[in-house]
Amino acid sequence: MSEAGVTRAAGVVAALVLSAVLGPRAAMPLVGLVGLVIVEQVAFGGRISGLLGGLLDWASPAYRQRVIRHEAGHLLVAYLLGIPLLGYVLSPWQAFRRRIPGYGGVELDRAPMRTWQAQGGIPWAEVERCGTFWMAGAAAESLHYGQITGDAEDRQQVARLLAAQPLTSPAKLKAQINRFLRQGRALLQAHPKTYAVAVHHLEQGSPWEDCLAAIAASLERETAQEG
Repeated sequence: MSEAGVTRAAGVVAALVLSAVLGPRAAMPLVGLVGLVIVEQVAFGGRISGLLGGLLDWASPAYRQRVIRHEAGHLLVAYLLGIPLLGYVLSPWQAFRRRIPGYGGVELDRAPMRTWQAQGGIPWAEVERCGTFWMAGAAAESLHYGQITGDAEDRQQVARLLAAQPLTSPAKLKAQINRFLRQGRALLQAHPKTYAVAVHHLEQGSPWEDCLAAIAASLERETAQEG
């Protein structure tokens, strides 16, 4: 059964249960709400309900700060590893307009990956770099909060990345993902001041070019101080 079919079937079952428990008259408003949800899921792919959920989450300062720290981890590690990014979106409404799920985030330039795939596969050195990039957001969360809550989509990205590699068991896949996580954490720990700069510019909603320039300047200062 398709996902839309499963959704409709679940709605019918819910309506029947409500009718049985509450009686038809009392259940009608709830059944109508279920119907609206089904229509939204089928007609709009859940984008409107996703937007509403994103706006509610984004209203929490603690949630926004966690997201910003997560995305700053992606940003800094991408810069350190030379992974091309196109920019960032940190707004449920802007993400909705650009058809990006959730609140958005940093945007990876996937053109090199498509080229490698067309040539027969992604080189392992690039798998290492991209895997570390994807797990850098979780690494940032673990360093600041001591726990990780927003890594499900990132882990899925890494799993897709590793799908063509000779990893023969879920245990090996998990071990590889955790290794990427450790590598991302080590890079962030090595550059705490520059990470703070990345967080600051994402908080301010700075233009993309300003974010990159600030990171570059901070890394230069780090190098000069070490020398």
